[in-house]
Amino acid sequence: MISIFLMHQITINNTIIDLLIGDLTKIEHDALVIPTNSRLLPSGNVRCNVLRSAGSTVQVECNKIISEMANIPIGHAVMTSGGNLDVKFIIHARSGHDQKKLMLAVWNSMKLADEKGLISIIFPPISKDVLGFTTQLSAKIMIPTIKKFLTEKKKHLQKVSICLETLPDYKDFEKVLSDGL
Repeated sequence: MISIFLMHQITINNTIIDLLIGDLTKIEHDALVIPTNSRLLPSGNVRCNVLRSAGSTVQVECNKIISEMANIPIGHAVMTSGGNLDVKFIIHARSGHDQKKLMLAVWNSMKLADEKGLISIIFPPISKDVLGFTTQLSAKIMIPTIKKFLTEKKKHLQKVSICLETLPDYKDFEKVLSDGL
């Protein structure tokens, strides 16, 4: 059994932002965000691990979305059930190969969760696995985007978590999260 460790948290606009170290598939939240490609197919370590743990029904839902949309545009996010995971929903976010596209994917994931009335959402370090972004760069884009969304647009979200796999990844995110406090 893998433990989950809460390492650091701050509060912005009555919403907790926290950093965790552990297995993303073992954490209970309303929604789990994972990176995706244009066709919602398994690719990258994070996406494949989550889809494997969630079970085949989630990929069936992804296939249905693609049959209706043809592809997921860069910066957009779509939602499926959480399957076998301890989350109600999985948000599939398509970022791109530059910082603005990652920012849009994070923003639109939070917007989708908030529009659905969800109160908690958890992210991995988006773009690190598939697009070759360093953890530092991912943190420098994700944290300010999350803070800005919570300050300007939030209605329902009460908790935004970022789950990291290693202590060095945590340290990169913790430094950015602590900056400006």
